[in-house]
Amino acid sequence: MIAAAKAEHRIVSQLTGDGTLTSVGLASMQRESEFGGLPLIEVLLTHNLINEGDVAKVYAEMSELRLLDLAEHAPTRAWALTLPENIARRKDCLLFGEVGGQLVATVADPVDPSVRAALEATLDRSIQYVVSPRGQIRATIDDIYGAARARGARPQKAMPTMWAPSPSTTGLNMVEQFDSIIDEAVDRRASDIHIEPEDDRLRVRLRIDGRMVESRAFPLAAAPALISRVKVLGSLDITERRRPQDGRFIQRSFDQDIDVRMAVIPTARGERVTLRLLPKDRSRLTMEHLGMGMELRQAFERLISRPYGIILITGPTGSGKTTTLYAGLQHINSVDKHIITVEDPVEYHIAGVNQIPVDPEHGVSFARALRSILRHDPDVIMVGEVRDQETAHLALEASLTGHLVFATLHTNSAAGAVTRLLDMGCEPYLVASALIGVMAQRLVRKICTNCKRGREPNEMERKMLGIPLDRKGVEIYRGVGCGRCLRSGYYDRVGLFEFLPFDASLSQLVMEKATAEKLSACAVEHGAITLRDDAITKVRQGLTSLEEALRVTASSD
Repeated sequence: MIAAAKAEHRIVSQLTGDGTLTSVGLASMQRESEFGGLPLIEVLLTHNLINEGDVAKVYAEMSELRLLDLAEHAPTRAWALTLPENIARRKDCLLFGEVGGQLVATVADPVDPSVRAALEATLDRSIQYVVSPRGQIRATIDDIYGAARARGARPQKAMPTMWAPSPSTTGLNMVEQFDSIIDEAVDRRASDIHIEPEDDRLRVRLRIDGRMVESRAFPLAAAPALISRVKVLGSLDITERRRPQDGRFIQRSFDQDIDVRMAVIPTARGERVTLRLLPKDRSRLTMEHLGMGMELRQAFERLISRPYGIILITGPTGSGKTTTLYAGLQHINSVDKHIITVEDPVEYHIAGVNQIPVDPEHGVSFARALRSILRHDPDVIMVGEVRDQETAHLALEASLTGHLVFATLHTNSAAGAVTRLLDMGCEPYLVASALIGVMAQRLVRKICTNCKRGREPNEMERKMLGIPLDRKGVEIYRGVGCGRCLRSGYYDRVGLFEFLPFDASLSQLVMEKATAEKLSACAVEHGAITLRDDAITKVRQGLTSLEEALRVTASSD
């Protein structure tokens, strides 16, 4: 092989250049290589003229790959065991883990095409390669596979799905397995982990950028051990399998603390677990990260800086309402403001803000907490969710007595939030007097910048986007799929927003109990931005695709 010959030439040049190997010695080594049918590098290793670290360094430099010292960085055992042992030993390679949607494999000889061919045929995934010394790889193989056999585990013979680097045996260490599940979810930016029993297996799925993706599977017999591990972490009763349980715990993953909120519920096939992952990193809880246009952001910031009134954030579950609320609170949080929240549950802790978790078992409901909050002299109140008429009425009254109130509602549109309050039994005059603005929102997937491709829109697309038919040089974009985005074409999400600042005309319509359609029409006449408008803007900016924008805003039409 040309690459192998280049590696040999570089190593020999180094040895002869520093005087370690003379011309006579080199000739002797070459004869031994020819007569023994061994690569010259193997002969040099046998005579201790070079070491495996030197060889690995040369291979890494030639291949422009990272050199990985396995003495300092150990692979995750659960990931390593998904590669059949015979391939690992025959090809001197290890499956190390996953980073950025790609499997990471460390190899001793990256210039041997048969190594990559064997790994890619077995794993059926995008693979990122690194280089480690051969001796380290072999010692690690002995350790990992030997320990698995000692526990009675059998490494997988094949990958169960293209997404699923998962051992499917009951003998594997469930502590390591669960840690691996969390690590994979964090690495792939998942918001939730679903562990669910089926007829013949225990399936693990991840919610990534709002979409469910299958991660791995275990035999059904592994369910009790894995679910018990989760319960122990969440301080739940491991003997209770007939009623729902909720808990939370903190898990360390990739040098960061992850706040994990868990819910266990019995099903016909066994217990099901849902884990919500909440990174401790607060860097994204700012106005800058929400995705609002500059004009909209300035209008919203003016609104949340007012001394009193109620601001509603609406949208379905998982649309980013809580993130927007926290960003707003962060923006106005200061030493001269007393801010109190009531939440179910408290997802992120904000310094300087008094946060109260709802606790029905101990009589702490949204309404009861809100009554108590009003006796503590707050300037700003956040109500995590308005679920009933009592809470809605208290929030509206609080906003009229000198408090700025933030709250969320589950409605499809901003105008729908107004009619929802009226349907709850709130008096029209109270809603009209208290409400100062409503924000509806969704989350739309962003095009992966690594595989982003542009094309000229067709006639129908131009009409939908408001692009003149004769304008040249205009492109719309989509992601073609790559290892970074797991072949989806999308990576991360950004908010879509519909904003209705209330004025006299809208307040009058509320007093008349106008429909949501009339409220929306009036708001648009006065320049309000709709979800579809914001989605189209983000398509024209190249942030998302037209297909994704239409999909996400379909329910808001």
